[in-house]
Amino acid sequence: MTIKISSQDKVFTLLSALVTAPGAITARELAELTGLPLSSTYRYLAVLGRWSLVQERQSGRYAPGPMAIQLAAGFEHQNSVLTWARPLLAELAERSGESAALMMISGNRALCVEMIDSSQALRCCYQKGYSQPLRHGASARALLAFMDETLREQILAELPPAERTLMIQALVQVREQGYAVSQGEIDKGVWGVSAPVLGSREHLLGAISLMAPADRVGGTQSQWIRWVCDAAARLGAMSY
Repeated sequence: MTIKISSQDKVFTLLSALVTAPGAITARELAELTGLPLSSTYRYLAVLGRWSLVQERQSGRYAPGPMAIQLAAGFEHQNSVLTWARPLLAELAERSGESAALMMISGNRALCVEMIDSSQALRCCYQKGYSQPLRHGASARALLAFMDETLREQILAELPPAERTLMIQALVQVREQGYAVSQGEIDKGVWGVSAPVLGSREHLLGAISLMAPADRVGGTQSQWIRWVCDAAARLGAMSY
């Protein structure tokens, strides 16, 4: 069965590809990334440009526009989960000596909305505002396991059959134990644990993640998992 994609979805697919690109990008490159016709890509870029969500540079490349700053500011000031998470992340980073983050779903990606860096010189190179596909890593599995079932099925349907089967099995385990662990799945030598933040009626608000160079984890893994699960539970309870 072919699922018809609305024009609105195509616009935001284009915007998502633009903001996750490593730099300014041409309309043709955007069309190739999204699978949209070049003519439609130009049309949607014009709409986004009128709302200052996209800005065309003199080189003929496109980048996020100034409205993106206003959207980010609104999110920062009006999202209570983000406000409540900051002291919990700071506490988690201080206790572990590693980097702690709040992850949220953004389309079909896991987006880092807040990050407290490790105080150690050698640390994970991840930053607030970075995102990754919901395919690999502890954060992806923690979010996928507890997200809306319809959206999860749409994301899983995009995976190759063998990978989809393995992911479904992994998500069952994550739901049973309440957290996900990964090592070297996104960045070589990086260990991570992530626990879902669940509000009232088990509504998924995000996930708290802790990441560290794998050679520093040692025998602290169980303790760090408990700390992350505790922080996620405390944050979820605040939203009731």
